[in-house]
Amino acid sequence: MVKLANVLPYQYSYNMMEERANNVLNKFNYKYPDQIDIQEICAYYKIKIKPSPEQNLTYSVCTGFRKGFIYIPKGTNYIKYKELLGEEFAHLYLHTISQMQTTKEIHAHQERQAKNFSAYLFMPMNMLQEVVVSYDQPVDITSMANEFLVSEEFVYYRLSLIFPEKADAVARSKGGFGYIKWLEK
Repeated sequence: MVKLANVLPYQYSYNMMEERANNVLNKFNYKYPDQIDIQEICAYYKIKIKPSPEQNLTYSVCTGFRKGFIYIPKGTNYIKYKELLGEEFAHLYLHTISQMQTTKEIHAHQERQAKNFSAYLFMPMNMLQEVVVSYDQPVDITSMANEFLVSEEFVYYRLSLIFPEKADAVARSKGGFGYIKWLEK
């Protein structure tokens, strides 16, 4: 058995969003992916989580530097709740300008930053590197989603920040390591 660290591209370089997510995680003693507690992180930054007044509306309101309120619809399942909370936390952590008062371009840029930040927060490289890849069975997206307590869509997105094309699984063979892209029917 080998760890995913041996499969990842040699020229992987950290970026600013990843560094910022790591700075947040470094304030806590999380050793395993299932320990990452976004509610604890929000509490540390004095960010309050409240039920959204509208069923399908998630948003945040900044009340100061890295402070504010996050509104999430009642009854949202845990995985979706965690992912939404992660992105809204990212907005409050990274941005001080209201999205309502920006251009479409700035809004799109902020959304991309928040999505990337939450991907790095919930699936940090140091924990991804610890995923075990055996000779006889690839690590598929479902397994990774279960290990990191995120949706499969979230795993696809995180892996897209590493690999040059869609990765459906990570595998090892006697000849080497790599990612698998399933062919469409």
